[in-house]
Amino acid sequence: MVIMSLEARHLKFGYTPGKTVLHDVSLACSSGEILYILGRNGSGKTTLLSCLAGILRPDRGDVQIDGKHLHQLPHAARARRIGLIPQIHTPTFSYTVEEMVMMGRAPHLGWLGSPSHKDRAIVEDVMAQVGIYELRGRPYTEISGGEQQLTLIAMGLAQQCPILLMDEPTAHLDLSNQHRVLEIVQQLSDQGIAFIISSHSPNNALAYADRVLMLTGGWVTASGPPEETLTSALLSSVYGVQTEVLYEDQGERKTPIAVITQRPITLLPESLKDPDSLLSDLFTQSKDSPQLILLTGLSGVGKTTWCSQLIDMARERGLTVNGLLSPSVFKEGRKVGINIADLQSGETRQLASLRKGESGKIGTPRWSFDAGVTAWANHALKESSPSDLLIIDELGPLELLQDEGLTAGLRCLDAGKYKVACVVIRTSLLPNALQRWPHATVVKAALSES
Repeated sequence: MVIMSLEARHLKFGYTPGKTVLHDVSLACSSGEILYILGRNGSGKTTLLSCLAGILRPDRGDVQIDGKHLHQLPHAARARRIGLIPQIHTPTFSYTVEEMVMMGRAPHLGWLGSPSHKDRAIVEDVMAQVGIYELRGRPYTEISGGEQQLTLIAMGLAQQCPILLMDEPTAHLDLSNQHRVLEIVQQLSDQGIAFIISSHSPNNALAYADRVLMLTGGWVTASGPPEETLTSALLSSVYGVQTEVLYEDQGERKTPIAVITQRPITLLPESLKDPDSLLSDLFTQSKDSPQLILLTGLSGVGKTTWCSQLIDMARERGLTVNGLLSPSVFKEGRKVGINIADLQSGETRQLASLRKGESGKIGTPRWSFDAGVTAWANHALKESSPSDLLIIDELGPLELLQDEGLTAGLRCLDAGKYKVACVVIRTSLLPNALQRWPHATVVKAALSES
């Protein structure tokens, strides 16, 4: 096996002017290494692989193979050095599985060359390796999605490049075939092939990666060995969902073995009366560091009521409470407005009302927000005294996506100027909130019967 290395330096790429997909991305991978690229949908993983393969030319930065600029290599020479195994696609013609795999030998054939005995032997070998030999005569368009993915992987392996890029290779595979493919990757890496794999599976990265690069919105969030990059805090921040990393005790050190996601915790506000409850424990922990509760749930489940009950429980314990509460205004059983109450002064003002002519339309109501009341609420948050409990009901798309609205609430939370804060976040925005505050405790509203 030829020893080769691939290096990307300060890549920047955008499909349209002003909409950058990759920002200053650098990485390196050499023979025998397995590099996993992790990130949410839309983070730039597939675009990065396309730049590394030479399909896309970066707007800035460059990709080099063994010190040679990728785009300076002839196409055939490039294809013999680096291969890209894409996600499932549908070809124009109904090629057989064997014909699809044979296409991987194209870089090694001369102009109008025919496959040799060696080429056919390689194709048969890789089909047997990935378990599709019995499908060799079947039309590619008539086999299952998982079988199509295995066919593409076999095609990439048949190319016999020293560097292979794989775009979510296990996305359509069952557990057995995932294991088979990744074991083949591991064995081939032992023979010197370098792999760069985009994936949605931190667990596969834990099991097989030598190094991990994590992307968030096209930026490199972390890069390094799996045990350093795949931490609960980083994973929660990148994916916007609370995660826990499980470790195996191996004497003097602990080795990460699995990543699991955590569901929101169901808590009653009245549990604050129980000194052994999780809610009470958060107030105890706040003596050492601020504690943040993200209260989530769909519209109408009672998040504001939950906050009101927590306020009552806190005051019964003699705790001080500040912040903003946003109760809805109803008329004849219909929601027609949103008030906002300053918990320190007790003053209440109307923050939003239905726009005229919108209340009778089908769909989500459109609200008219009072800019003066928003400014008053921001001032109230800025000037509020330190307290045991800070309530912010709620932070929505304006704040988390556009940095508008109750921006003083964002600043208070970012600065950690609270003991315990309870912030209402709608379910759809929870990933955005956890990217910003990955250590928060996520709570699903459950109401006391009284």
